[in-house]
Amino acid sequence: MSDWTWEYVPDAAHIVGGLTPAQIGEVESLAARIADAVAVRRIGTPFDIRDSVSGVKSYGEGPVMIWFLEDYREAVVLVVRAHHFGAD
Repeated sequence: MSDWTWEYVPDAAHIVGGLTPAQIGEVESLAARIADAVAVRRIGTPFDIRDSVSGVKSYGEGPVMIWFLEDYREAVVLVVRAHHFGAD
């Protein structure tokens, strides 16, 4: 478990609105795994204010695709878009 967390930006309604609870669970599970992976990758990396937020990155696994930013100041993954390929 890491200190890194994740959150929807601007909010869940804009990112996962219209998905079923099971699909939202898949999105949130992937977001949590991404936050854990970023925490491991950042171990020992000193903070530099010029590198405080990443550009938009994307990652997909199974039917879920997530677009996100890494905010190094707050140790949070900001999920800005998600797509579930099983959604109607």
